[in-house]
Amino acid sequence: MKNLIASVTAIALVATPALAQMSNTATNTSAKTTKTAPKATAPIAKAAKAEGESTKQEAKEHKAAARHHAKKHHAKKMHKKSMAKKTTVKKTTTTTATPTKS
Repeated sequence: MKNLIASVTAIALVATPALAQMSNTATNTSAKTTKTAPKATAPIAKAAKAEGESTKQEAKEHKAAARHHAKKHHAKKMHKKSMAKKTTVKKTTTTTATPTKS
């Protein structure tokens, strides 16, 4: 009986550090950074003031517009590429013999 209790106790002592290490406690939790609002540049701040809204909102709109224009530009470029592939068909040239005056 003593052996059984001793073995159960030994297993419990060995398993405890393994179970305690399930979450990564080695990382420093106080060093985690939080997201900060993007700093508004002078043109964005000027536009926000003119429209009467916050610089944060204006920065969001500016970012969305940049993405929108990039998508449009990319689509236009890809359309050009696909059209170029469709129009480059091999042309067969035929030469006809024209009678020459001798």
